[in-house]
Amino acid sequence: MEMRESLVYFEEMGPHDQAHSHGNHDHHCGHDSLHGHRHQGHTHHGHSARAPRAIVRAMIVTIVFMAIEVAGGLLSNSLALLSDAGHMLTDVGAMSLSLFALWFARRPSTASMSFGYHRAEILGALVSGLLIWLIAGVLVYEAIARLGNPPEVNARILLGIAAVGLAANLASMGMLHSSKKENINVRAAYLHLVADSLGSVGAILAGAILWLTGWRPIDPLITIVFAGLMLYSSWTLIKESLIVLMESAPSGIDPLRVREALATLPGVEEIHDLHIWSVSSGRLALSAHLIARESEAILSHANELLEKRFGIRHTTLQIEHPERFRSERCYDCGELSRD
Repeated sequence: MEMRESLVYFEEMGPHDQAHSHGNHDHHCGHDSLHGHRHQGHTHHGHSARAPRAIVRAMIVTIVFMAIEVAGGLLSNSLALLSDAGHMLTDVGAMSLSLFALWFARRPSTASMSFGYHRAEILGALVSGLLIWLIAGVLVYEAIARLGNPPEVNARILLGIAAVGLAANLASMGMLHSSKKENINVRAAYLHLVADSLGSVGAILAGAILWLTGWRPIDPLITIVFAGLMLYSSWTLIKESLIVLMESAPSGIDPLRVREALATLPGVEEIHDLHIWSVSSGRLALSAHLIARESEAILSHANELLEKRFGIRHTTLQIEHPERFRSERCYDCGELSRD
């Protein structure tokens, strides 16, 4: 006989919804238990409205200066400048993807999509991170091809346009800075701009060295170096996205510490089937079975502890009586008669 797992479904609640917990006595399989489901809504409406506006403004700035960099790259014959313009194009694509993901994630949950569409944000962020890797690969390929016979580059045009591009990237980053901690998709768009800024810095260095020394290989070499920095800067985003999709314990939450904290609650004798995961960015969830004699008091104290110490507001806790649990365990092991 198997111990029944409890499932939790998440709903987006309005600002007047209260955190709640409720119990019911489960007599299935011959043991008494109490299931507490606790869902607390988040009111980030101001943040949610601000983020799309910031992304749109950053997109407009990026598109304008991307056109300037394309023209400058063609006039100066600089791969570093054209690659920076190409990265700006992917910035626009990444920000468009972020806007779509933000919109799609707000769709209400359904019977078949009980968790809603929040993970659209994670998928969008993962695609954005992988786009940076794809661009970096293309840039390295083109740079290596140019190293054998570096073309002549107009250093003055390269230097001037790259400086303008860096200013545009910094302006766009400033527009997204206040929203990047609120949503992983906004952070993905921000990282694209960071990587693009690195490209602009590389183009400025290439232009300065070319102007001073006339050494042509610096243009593709700088491109390779900053392509590597692009890969490095995007790894955290990709890793965080994969952690959420694989339902691993969120970074910053140690399951052992959570288990130890729950074990300190008066009356708790054992904890098992502890699971902690992220539904999406900033939405932590937990389920666990607690062996204890006092049901209602334990449930209330456990929820309070999880929220205050670990920031976990979405919980499903099953409280089981020690004697019933031991009887059930022996029954499953075949130590008791099944009659």
